[in-house]
Amino acid sequence: MTRLVDVALFLLGTYLSLRGIAACYRVLDVWYTIRTGYPRVLRGLLGWGGATVAIAALLGDHHRKAFLSGLVAYLLFYLSLYVLRSLFLRKPASME
Repeated sequence: MTRLVDVALFLLGTYLSLRGIAACYRVLDVWYTIRTGYPRVLRGLLGWGGATVAIAALLGDHHRKAFLSGLVAYLLFYLSLYVLRSLFLRKPASME
C-alpha cells in the first residue's frame, strides 16, 4: 500500500511541476495584455506554487521524498529537452 501511495505522490509531483512551469509561461503568453491580465497570472503562479508548497509541508518525511522526487524529475526532464533539441534538430539551410 505504501508503494502505491509513493507512486501516486510521485505522479502528483510531476503534475504540479508541469502546472508550475505552465504558470510561469503564462507571463509570456499574456504579456501583450499584462495590465489587465496580471491578476490571472498572479493567481496561477500563487495557486500552483502554493499548492505545491502546501502539499510538501503537509506530507511526512517518507512521502515528501516521493513527492519532491516527482517535482525534480519532471523539471530535469523538461530542461533536458532543450539540450536534446539542439542535438537532433539542425539549423535550416540558408536560402543563398
